[in-house]
Amino acid sequence: MYGFVTVAIGVGTSGGPLVAGVLFDVGGYWVAWSSVLFVIVFDVILRCLMLERSRETSEPVRTDRDGQDPERETLLPPSTDPEPQVSSQALSEKTGIQFYLCLCGNGRFVGGVVSYFCYAILTASFDTTLPLHVRDAFHWGSLPAGLLFAALQGPAVFFSVPVGWLKDRVGTRYPTTIGFALLVPLMWLIGVPGDERFPWACEEKIGSIIYSVAVTCIGIVICLLNGVGMMEATQAVDEIEGESAGIFGPNGGYSRAISVSSISWTLGMFIGPIISGYGTEKIGYYGMNCVLAGICGLCSFTAFWNLKSSVPQRPSQKQTSSGGVSK
Repeated sequence: MYGFVTVAIGVGTSGGPLVAGVLFDVGGYWVAWSSVLFVIVFDVILRCLMLERSRETSEPVRTDRDGQDPERETLLPPSTDPEPQVSSQALSEKTGIQFYLCLCGNGRFVGGVVSYFCYAILTASFDTTLPLHVRDAFHWGSLPAGLLFAALQGPAVFFSVPVGWLKDRVGTRYPTTIGFALLVPLMWLIGVPGDERFPWACEEKIGSIIYSVAVTCIGIVICLLNGVGMMEATQAVDEIEGESAGIFGPNGGYSRAISVSSISWTLGMFIGPIISGYGTEKIGYYGMNCVLAGICGLCSFTAFWNLKSSVPQRPSQKQTSSGGVSK
């Protein structure tokens, strides 16, 4: 399901810069930004047309004379063993800061949050430096820059669903590790065109080809990182609750875990432009990309060390799989 959501996001993120670049070249600044109003109006119309789930209550189930529903009656008598009651009372629910400390003690959750954070830094660095670099190095305008963003985000439309299928079967450990490992040489390569230390890549034609191919390859490889934060957050909760049932209370901890993952993405989007912008001014575009390549290398090691290749079953799935009654 997350793969289909990523496809929709990829269509928007790749088509947005492309359309904005065309409108900016054709009609100027105000035409490009005024188009956002039409998108917002279209979004409001679609929200009004959404179908909500009906709240009609189902008919009450008929009960027998003694007031018990035979369909809901248990096949086995309730256990009189006091040990489960004692263990459930001894297990305290993790609330407040204890909940987050318990989550941060899970390596799977930490690996997912760190990977999601670095993924956001990479995404924000492209938004900050790519248009300026192609303008200075290749003298490109807004339309070619928009096409590069389409090449960066477009592969998600085609590869998100297969990557989601892959992660459902092998987990996120190996796809995330391989994704960050492949980004190391690619991030180094996009810093080469336009740098005087590499004369063979300073020519506008050759440099633009190398840069465009490298950006497209990054767009393909980065699909392996999609959803790593959200998936690991939910799987970490399943893993902890599988070891200690009810530790997060009757409502579980999915929303709180996903909110922490979202915070890591927001922090990455906030810090990414600062790192890329400041790094480009101080050590140049090539040096900044070398720093990002080093971050990708560290994230690859972190993902391999903390993430797991197995997908834990939720407690409800375990009960379903073992719910047969022996005769």
